[in-house]
Amino acid sequence: MAEARLYLPRAAAEGRRVACPDALGALVAEVAEIVGDPAVGEQEIVRALGRGLLAAAAAARLPDLAAEARLPFGPGQEQAALPADLQHGPVDAFLLPGRGRIRMLSNPAALRRAARLPGRGPARLAAAGGGRLHVWPVPRAAVEVAVSYFRLPDPLAGWADKPACLPPHLAGRLLVSFACREVFERLEEGADGRKSQTTAYGARWQAALDELVGLCGPATLQDAPVDVPLCTGEDWS
Repeated sequence: MAEARLYLPRAAAEGRRVACPDALGALVAEVAEIVGDPAVGEQEIVRALGRGLLAAAAAARLPDLAAEARLPFGPGQEQAALPADLQHGPVDAFLLPGRGRIRMLSNPAALRRAARLPGRGPARLAAAGGGRLHVWPVPRAAVEVAVSYFRLPDPLAGWADKPACLPPHLAGRLLVSFACREVFERLEEGADGRKSQTTAYGARWQAALDELVGLCGPATLQDAPVDVPLCTGEDWS
């Protein structure tokens, strides 16, 4: 691996594996050393590490990725675009400025079923779908809805970049095992069905992911029951 052979001494010389064990440079060096195949270049490993970061962030409610955004709704506007950096959620919605709770339903179909009931007043129900937040009842005046959600992680672009959203004791295990699984899956393709390295690193990835989910909670939680008045005219704002 021409690229990796050039890079590995550079990583050791700069102390990346010691001073910044979870930085991108150190992670690439570790995966390259494990794989040990000249056909695998740095960029393939970087892409695999990036996919691992996205997969880990998509599976758990990482506190560092919790975010909130304000969505403006005009009179008669039933839906608004969700934040571009949303990874999963929204998990909560509130009508501003009073932060009256809006109950989040599982999908727009559930919202359409609820909308068959008579209702008036401010928005009390919402559902996400197609990158947009749908609310009901439809606002009669301009309002803002605050949504809490989990955003996409910052990409690993430079050698010194670290997956800061992941717990330090799990970051290396998660990303290295994911990247090794992906690389070995390609290398072991056609090996008479024997994918021992793919299986081994897949198991390590799953074990580390289970630990992450146990620590931070799963990305999808069952909706908590919330009593929301459907047929009142009270103003929550």
